[in-house]
Amino acid sequence: MSKSVAEILKNVDLYADDQSDNLIDALAVARTECPVLHTDADGGYYVITRYEDVRTVCENPDIFSSAQPGLRGVPVRVIPVDSDPPEHQHFRHFLNHYFSRTFLLRYEERMREIARDAIAEFIDKGSLDVVRDYAVPFSAGSLARIVFATDNQDLVQRGVLAVNRVAVESTPETFQKVAELAMEAMAEVRGPDREDVLAALVTAEVDGRPLTVEERLGIVTALLLGGLDTTRGMIVHIAYHLATRPEIEPVLRTPDWWHGALDEFLRYETTVSFMARTVTRDTELGGTQLKAGDRLAVHFYSANRDADRFERPDQLDLERPNKPNAAFGIGIHRCLGQNFARIQLAIAFEELLARATNFRFQGGELRGVAGVPLGTPEQLWLAFDRR
Repeated sequence: MSKSVAEILKNVDLYADDQSDNLIDALAVARTECPVLHTDADGGYYVITRYEDVRTVCENPDIFSSAQPGLRGVPVRVIPVDSDPPEHQHFRHFLNHYFSRTFLLRYEERMREIARDAIAEFIDKGSLDVVRDYAVPFSAGSLARIVFATDNQDLVQRGVLAVNRVAVESTPETFQKVAELAMEAMAEVRGPDREDVLAALVTAEVDGRPLTVEERLGIVTALLLGGLDTTRGMIVHIAYHLATRPEIEPVLRTPDWWHGALDEFLRYETTVSFMARTVTRDTELGGTQLKAGDRLAVHFYSANRDADRFERPDQLDLERPNKPNAAFGIGIHRCLGQNFARIQLAIAFEELLARATNFRFQGGELRGVAGVPLGTPEQLWLAFDRR
């Protein structure tokens, strides 16, 4: 039986199945009545629910450390997500170049080929499961070809399969396989002329020294975690709106729709619900006293539904005046891969709408559990007409 809003507010648990149905409503109440909400779950932590408080946390890494960004812990390093200054700056300094829009657009045609290959598998059927038939193969295939940037096609294909398995299964074994392939790919890096992420990991220095093996694998792991479920989830959520609201398709057919409308999709369907921080010294936040060592769940989803920041926050309004939101995070940890995500999302729907139209919802789980860090539907069946 699902717990009521009142019951949730007494002791919220962001991972509890019996709280998921009413969690969004509970967070809305918390933003007004108890914006820094304490719980005894998982050893005790505070849920940061308001946009301004989330921004305060994210913009002050000296007070709110990212050293352990998983509320229940992360068994491996996820660099630079788990890095604080000055280490964080060193990692971002060399990674930013490889995730600039200009650099990533060199992969555009290959990503379009991946999208077309996936579409070719279902276009004659008149229906698809957006998750398995399109979002997973497209996002995993694109990411694999950028992370495993190599002329070794056998390695690329094994990388695509391994990343695909991570996207579907997300087990320690699947991540271990990707790590093994990343090590194999890095071993192939030769010569000063190669310019891609793996080459950077092999040649880059941090504070005057080469990266350790743990750091290299930590970066690869972060790229996978940040680039798989997030993009996959957003493709699925946008596809649901495409199939259930007739006014959406004309918007997605508008050139450069991703300049404005995409930000509203990102705000409304924030796929990374929260991440954790640790308080480094006694401080005050939102009228609540915090002590060194306290754990926080920085709730980006809740921040993006804050009525003090966004008018009518519970409505998807694609004509909403553009205002920065927390979908990609805030501050120094703003998502490294946001340009990659935007390019992928634009390509995914440009290629899909070039071949299909008149999408209709046929069934499936509409959304993942809102409280978990990555809320992605497991399946979404749509029918369509071929163009």
